[in-house]
Amino acid sequence: MPKIYNIKDEIYFQSGGIVSQRLFSSKNLDIDLFALDKDEELDKEKRFGDSLAWVLEGEISLFYEDEKFDLKQNGGFLIAKDYWRKFETKEKTKMILINLKENVMVNHLPKAEIFSLVDAIEYQEGKVVSKTLVKNENGTMTLMSFDGAQGLSTHAAPGDALLVALDGEMELTIADEKFDIKSGDSIVMPGKIPHALKIKDKFKMLLIVTRD
Repeated sequence: MPKIYNIKDEIYFQSGGIVSQRLFSSKNLDIDLFALDKDEELDKEKRFGDSLAWVLEGEISLFYEDEKFDLKQNGGFLIAKDYWRKFETKEKTKMILINLKENVMVNHLPKAEIFSLVDAIEYQEGKVVSKTLVKNENGTMTLMSFDGAQGLSTHAAPGDALLVALDGEMELTIADEKFDIKSGDSIVMPGKIPHALKIKDKFKMLLIVTRD
């Protein structure tokens, strides 16, 4: 059965080390959660699809080609494919890395600059706004915002979907079970199972949907 989990609480720090956990995997991307102690680093590497780094807690330095960027809590950074990158911590840090598969690229986010993932999509009064970051035959990755008494009526997706709550609260129904979702929560919605969203006031989310 689906369960709500807070991403930051899913992983713990190891003194003098790095802990990682795979949260989600599909044909389009892998999502990995990291807990890095102070003065730790992720080895320099280059990937063949875009990557999205998102700091949940702490501060980390990103060395991106010949530049250095200091990412703090809630800071995001889109790393273009075929570019060298390395991460070093200044303090204990929890971070998500969304690594897209070869030749899969992210649209509608700034590249080579720090941004807030929460602020990457705006509210519009009384409306639902969506911004498609990735779309191909293997699935989609979308930012969505809901203002006021909005929602999504009952529907089913062909594959599993990961919902990451970025701001606000909402009620999610999967089959006959209800879940109260708030900022920081995540849940995997099983494919082919009916689900619906009811927004209480305002709500933003990152939604990753897979295909069969």
